[in-house]
Amino acid sequence: MKSIVLLLTCAIALMSCSQGVVDTYGGGIGPELAYGGLSGRTAAEDNYVSFICRQSGAAPGTCSIDWQDFTLAGMNDIDARCDAYLAWLDSRRRTNAPIQTQIADTATTTATIMAATGAGGMAMGIVAAAFGFARNSFDNAQSRLLMEVNHSTVQTIVLSNQDRFRREFAGIQVGSRPTAIYVLRQYLRLCMPYTIENQINSTIVTYQLGGASALANAERTPLIDLASVRREVAKPETKITRPPVTTFSHERYALVATRPNDRSLKLIQSALRAICAPEAEVETPNAHTVSLIKVMQQYRKKRAPLPDKMIDGKMNDGDFAYVAQEPRCTDGVARNFYEMKVYPTGLLSARKDITDLVNDNLPSSEQVPPDADEQTIRRGIAKVRANLGGSLELNDPVLSEQLTLELVEKL
Repeated sequence: MKSIVLLLTCAIALMSCSQGVVDTYGGGIGPELAYGGLSGRTAAEDNYVSFICRQSGAAPGTCSIDWQDFTLAGMNDIDARCDAYLAWLDSRRRTNAPIQTQIADTATTTATIMAATGAGGMAMGIVAAAFGFARNSFDNAQSRLLMEVNHSTVQTIVLSNQDRFRREFAGIQVGSRPTAIYVLRQYLRLCMPYTIENQINSTIVTYQLGGASALANAERTPLIDLASVRREVAKPETKITRPPVTTFSHERYALVATRPNDRSLKLIQSALRAICAPEAEVETPNAHTVSLIKVMQQYRKKRAPLPDKMIDGKMNDGDFAYVAQEPRCTDGVARNFYEMKVYPTGLLSARKDITDLVNDNLPSSEQVPPDADEQTIRRGIAKVRANLGGSLELNDPVLSEQLTLELVEKL
C-alpha cells in the first residue's frame, strides 16, 4: 500500500512539472501566445543565429552576411547533425541483436547454475520470469519502425529528401530572419523520426492503392516543402507593360474568299487544299486557284442542287462549310475537286469509261487508244474541250486537260 501511494505521489509531481510549461495533456498547445519557456527559447534562438552567422563567414558579434547565405550555412549545420543521428541509429540497430542474445545467454547460464546448486522450482521460475520481463522490456523500448527498417532505406529517404529540398531552395529568395528560421525548421524536419516513418508508411499505402502513377503524383506534393515561401519578388524598377495586340491580316486571300480577315488561316488553307490547290497557291492564291474554286462551286450547284448559286471563284460561308469535312486532295492523283470526288484513286482507275467517253466525241484519227496513259487521256480531254468551244461555262485555259461535271454532262 505504501508503494502504491509513493508511485501516485511521484506521478502527480511529474504531471505538475510538465504542466508548468504547457498543459499538453489537458489543454493541448494552449490558447495563450506566451508561455513559461518563451524567454529561454528566444535566448537559445539568438545564440543559434549568432553561431550560424559565424559559420556563414561573418565576424564574431556581427551578422553582415545576407539571409540567403545564413540559411545555407544553417542547412550545412543540420546536415552534420543529421549524419551523426543516422550513424547513431545504425549503431543502435546493430546492437539490438547482440543485447538480445546476451540476455538469453545470461538467462540460460543463470538457470543452469541455479539447477546445479539445488535451487527450488519457485526461485528458478521467478528468475526466468525476471529475464523474460527484461527481454520484453528491451523489445518494447526498441520497438519502432526506424529500428526495424533496413538502414540503407532510411538513409536513402533522408538523402533524397535533402537533395530535393536543396534544389527547391535554389528558387527561393530568403530576405528575413523569420523566413530563414522557417526554412531551417522545415529542413530539420526531414531528419526527424516521425517524418521518415511517415514517408515509409505513406509510400507503401499509396503504392498499394494507386500503383506507380499514384507515387509519381505524391512526389509532386511532398509532406515538407517550401511552397509557402515560393513567390516572385517584384522589383521596383521592373515595368509591367501590356503586350501589343497582334492584328492578323489575311488580305492575300481576298481573291478567293469573302471576308478573309474574319476567317482563321487554318480554315482557309484547309479549304484550298481540299479543292486541289498546289501548296504554293495555298500560301498565295492566283488566277489558277480561282478556276479551281469555280470547279468546286459548279459541282456543288449541280449536285445540291443550288440553282441560284454563283460561280465566281470566291468561297463564301456555304462553300467553306461544304469543303470543311473533305479530305486533303492527293497530289498527282486529281487536279480539281470534281476529279477528287469521282476518281479519288486517279483517272486510270476508270480508264475504259473515260476513253470511251472521249473517243465518242473525237474523229477516228484523233481517238485515244484503250491502253492510253493518263497524259494521253488528258490530251484527248483537251481536244474535246476545244471542239466544244464557248458552250462550256468553265472554259478557262488552265482547265483544258481536266474533267469537270459540266464537261461530263455535255458528253
